Amino acid sequence: MEENRSQAPEKAGFEQPRNVCRGVFFTVLLLLFCSAFPPAVPLFAEPPSYTLAAYPTNDPKKVYDALKPLADYISAETGWTVRMVVTRNYEEIIHRLTDGTVDIAMLSAASYVRFGPSIPGLSYVATYMEMEGTAPSPFYHSVILCLADSSVTDISGLKGKNFAFTDRYSTSGYIVPLLLFRDRGIVPDSFFGKTFFVGKHDAVIEALKARSVEGGAVSSGTLANAEAVEGNIFRVLASSEPIPLDAIAAGKRVPQEHVKLLQEVLRRLPPDSAPVEAVRVHLKWPAAGFAVLGDSFYDPLRRALGISSGD
Repeated sequence: MEENRSQAPEKAGFEQPRNVCRGVFFTVLLLLFCSAFPPAVPLFAEPPSYTLAAYPTNDPKKVYDALKPLADYISAETGWTVRMVVTRNYEEIIHRLTDGTVDIAMLSAASYVRFGPSIPGLSYVATYMEMEGTAPSPFYHSVILCLADSSVTDISGLKGKNFAFTDRYSTSGYIVPLLLFRDRGIVPDSFFGKTFFVGKHDAVIEALKARSVEGGAVSSGTLANAEAVEGNIFRVLASSEPIPLDAIAAGKRVPQEHVKLLQEVLRRLPPDSAPVEAVRVHLKWPAAGFAVLGDSFYDPLRRALGISSGD
């Protein structure tokens, strides 16, 4: 009996180190396995942080105030952190989408079709819409204007006179007006006395009112806003065919599952929501929300500009 009692502790003393060694072995093996096959998605990933950008069609502060509620809405609906910025011009927004410092952008239709193919990983998300009569529409127009008291009654009357465009990247403020002039056999550099690029649509209106130019090109929405304030002091010399409204696009850092979620979030945004109302209040645009129409919605504009949809 004494002999049995003296052996029991000795046996237990050998078993405990063996169990510890076995545990250490399996722990090391598990760590090696995990390092060889890391999880595709971090187990405790932080919510993504994205930058939403718009170009300054108007006073930059107004643009920021108009679209900051949209950034906040996207954050609330998705759990993402969405920061709102307004770029200095159309060109900057293209550069920043390309280098990844902007993730989601509101692009003019012409910028989207011209530069989209050169931006790595760019995805169509949605199309901005405005009220036309009683129904939302994804179209607008470019208009060529002069003052109503001008002696000019048609585009030919602008020959030799000064003319204001907005920006070389602007759809309704430059690119579509060029098509209107081309169809009439007009080359702006030789037709007008001087041409000016004043940057913003509102600046064209101010240049016309100041009589520093005799003609100008703006969006139909800009004209409507100006007439609401100034009255019918302008004469429309030409109006374009319907133009697709701005595209919302996502850059290379936004995975496709987030693009699809963003589409759903924007699609269900009603015309009477706070983000849409903010656009109407600060920019005076007849905003009506967003529609998911697909990249091919912009194909007619591509054809008009001589751009292949495969470019």
